[in-house]
Amino acid sequence: MLTTYDLQYDEFSMALGYAMMTFGGATTAASGNPAAKAVAPAKKAKKEAKKPAKKEEDDDDFDVFGDDDEEEEEEAGKPKETRAEMLERLKKEANDRLTAKAAKQRTMVAIEVKPWDTEQDLNQLWKKITTEISQDGVKWGENCHLVEVAFGIKKICMSFVMGANNSSDDIIEQIEALEDEVQSVEMTSMNVL
Repeated sequence: MLTTYDLQYDEFSMALGYAMMTFGGATTAASGNPAAKAVAPAKKAKKEAKKPAKKEEDDDDFDVFGDDDEEEEEEAGKPKETRAEMLERLKKEANDRLTAKAAKQRTMVAIEVKPWDTEQDLNQLWKKITTEISQDGVKWGENCHLVEVAFGIKKICMSFVMGANNSSDDIIEQIEALEDEVQSVEMTSMNVL
C-alpha cells in the first residue's frame, strides 16, 4: 500500500529526473551517463533549430503602422516643444474645433403669430413676414399652419431655421414691428439641430 509520503516522493523524484535531463544534461553527459549522452545531441539539435527561427522572426518583424521610425527621425532634427507651447497649441486646436462646430450649428424655432381681427388674410401676412424679414443664416419654413384660437380667430404657426450667429429675439421683434397687422408673437419651441 502506498502512502501519501511515498506518492509525494515519487512525484518529486520524477520532477527531479526531468530537471536533471533538461537542465543538467550537459554536465551529466560529460560524466559518462549513457542516458544523458543520448539527450545531449537532441538538445543541440533543438538549439540549432531555434536559432534560425529567431533570424526568421527578425526578418518577419514587420511594423504594421510603419510610421514610428520616420516620425522619430523627423523629431530628432526638430527641437521639442515646451509644455507651455504644447498647451497653447492644444488650446488653439480646441478653439478651432469649437468655432467650426458653432458655424455648423443650426437651431429650429417655432413661433405663433396672432393677428388683430378675424377678417385679416393670414396667408398674405405669412408671405409678407417671410419675404420682408430676412437675415443672413435665417431660412423660413416652406409653409405655415392656421390654427383656430377662439370665436373664429386664427393664428399662424410657422417656423424658421437660424444659425449660431442669429438671435430669435431679433426676428420676433421685427415681426412685432408690423403693429398694424400683428397683435403678438410667441415662441413655442427651440430645438438645436
